Amino acid sequence: MCASAADFDAVLSFWAPLKAEPKIYGEIVLQRMFETKPDSQKLFPKFADLSKEQLQNNPDLQAHGGIVVCKLTEFLQDKGQGKAVTDLAETHAKQHKIPRIYFQIISDVIVEVAAEKIEGLSSDALTALKNALKMFQTKMGECYDVLGFDK
Repeated sequence: MCASAADFDAVLSFWAPLKAEPKIYGEIVLQRMFETKPDSQKLFPKFADLSKEQLQNNPDLQAHGGIVVCKLTEFLQDKGQGKAVTDLAETHAKQHKIPRIYFQIISDVIVEVAAEKIEGLSSDALTALKNALKMFQTKMGECYDVLGFDK
């Protein structure tokens, strides 16, 4: 399913805490992804050999997590129509060699973290978030196809 403008508006209506503290929420998302999908940690050379304890309050992890949340915020604000996805796909395909499945994995983690950390999220709000993230995954996949990146 494609995300509608209403989906993006719904997500933006509760996204303020993440936008205000991207490093905090980004760190939580990345740590959760590393816990639930340990192979994902190997995709980040800077964090590949660090223990869970070494990752906690790690400024580099916070910085990278902040970038994740900021890029996603950009995508949401542009309602999926901006250039952010193209640039992101290019670096993730060509430079970082991130398999596309990880966009689904991190999307699932973002939904899980949002449900836990943002008080009072309705099932409709979570559905809107899932729809927006599905559109993100689809657009990243389309860019990967154009770039000829199969993973």
